Amino acid sequence: MTTRRAYPRWLVVLGLLAAVWCFLTASWGPLAEGQEMKIGYVNIGKVFDGYERTKASDAMLEKKGKAKEAELEGRVNELKKMRQGLELLNDSSRESKGREIEARADELQRFRKNTARDLRAERDQIAQQILKDIQQGIDQYAKSNGYAFIYDQRSLLYAQPANDVTDDVLKLLNSRGGQAAAPAPAAAPKKP
Repeated sequence: MTTRRAYPRWLVVLGLLAAVWCFLTASWGPLAEGQEMKIGYVNIGKVFDGYERTKASDAMLEKKGKAKEAELEGRVNELKKMRQGLELLNDSSRESKGREIEARADELQRFRKNTARDLRAERDQIAQQILKDIQQGIDQYAKSNGYAFIYDQRSLLYAQPANDVTDDVLKLLNSRGGQAAAPAPAAAPKKP
């Protein structure tokens, strides 16, 4: 029985990278004399945060969140008033009103949970749309500027700052009318 020798993980990764590099250079063939293969990288987080559509969406979601907080606060105050008035009632009325208060408290908890869930889902959906738009912007930038590759900065171990095209991609995205591309606010929620 032979034992299998385990190679360090970094050596395996290095070997795979070398094989991929050899394959790519062989399949592309030699570049024309004087022709340079352009490679760049983008800081996606910086593009996402600096994109006008992101800022507009954040402002819209913050406005919705504040409106929901105000509605929640109104419901909490209404429930407090009901509880305070409970002490002034006789026993039979108090029991009936107590059940109504419990039902309102349960409804308040559901409202709070559903509101948080809905805002999270909307935020996630908008973020996915924005990331898709950013990817399209990167594609457009790469094609129009002759880039063979544009990488995400998070996956790079080292890159020269001269290859950072983040600001250029961000300018392109914002020049396309990022504000106008922001999603329209959803219809007003129904009150239960």
